[in-house]
Amino acid sequence: MRALFAPLTIVITLLTASCSKPEGATTEDAESESPFENATVSSFPDPDSTVPGELPAVQTFAQPNLELTGPVHESPGIVDNQEARVAVDLLKMENGPAKSLALTELFQRWAEDDLDAAMGMLPYLVNDIENKRAFFRGVAPQLLEQDPERLLAITKEHWWQGQFEAYVQSMTKIADSNLDLAIESYTSTTEGRQYPGLAEKIAGNLMVDRSLEEAEAFAMLIERPEARGMAVEGIVEHWTRQDPFAAATYVDDISDPAVKDYAIRGLIRRTANHSPEESFVWTMTMQQGDVRMGAVKHLARRWGSGREPEFLERLIGHPGLTERERDAVRESAGE
Repeated sequence: MRALFAPLTIVITLLTASCSKPEGATTEDAESESPFENATVSSFPDPDSTVPGELPAVQTFAQPNLELTGPVHESPGIVDNQEARVAVDLLKMENGPAKSLALTELFQRWAEDDLDAAMGMLPYLVNDIENKRAFFRGVAPQLLEQDPERLLAITKEHWWQGQFEAYVQSMTKIADSNLDLAIESYTSTTEGRQYPGLAEKIAGNLMVDRSLEEAEAFAMLIERPEARGMAVEGIVEHWTRQDPFAAATYVDDISDPAVKDYAIRGLIRRTANHSPEESFVWTMTMQQGDVRMGAVKHLARRWGSGREPEFLERLIGHPGLTERERDAVRESAGE
């Protein structure tokens, strides 16, 4: 792996020669750029889009330390290998896109080769925002593979482009390996930060690995209404695998209409294929809104392409559907 850095070292030498810092220049002003610029996460829906007055979740974690110190100083403790020497050379350069990309690539390769050694550079970057962000972009993928719990802790202390995605991915892995930590971490965050998809994941795992009672207890601790609904959806979906009749009875007994809609969606996700008539009837009992829209689109995908033409035709022609829902059904079915 060491040989991979020979071309990078040549690039660094050329960049250093051409990007020398002009006389009187200072460390980049931390407030010249919004810490959340370009902080979109295409892989995940914005979990706070329906909460008035809430910032997107990627903006609600701890903001970076804006107090900058002077230039990076070499230390014998971090220059005892080639990657560290290259990092020190890069850190001496003026901040800019080329430096940021080079640092990200350097730390990604270094973390793949020796994660602990790469993480040893973090103390030298904590007061340099741009360099720290490049560092986290580089090491996050390997941290996710080797130490998701450490990555989770970092996502709650630092911000970088891709931080929210790293948070969701680390929590997803932790939910499969350490349910207690996942529950504690999720329920201890404020309402605006409770990503609904994670609630469904944790509740479903509790149903599989523990009990209905523990899954319900977790759902009741969730402050955010749509996240609580998604937890109930996860409970019902997994329960339907084991006992469809009991799950349907459970759904029928739910008194809160909003929660019941999520529960119905969990039910039909498991019954659409083997009990299409039941799924059809259940769906038509839901309130109009985003949850029902998701349900009818799910049924359209399941029943489209000639698999269940009778039920797809009944769904499209049902007088209770809005025109918007009907159009969504046709699109989801591929018509």
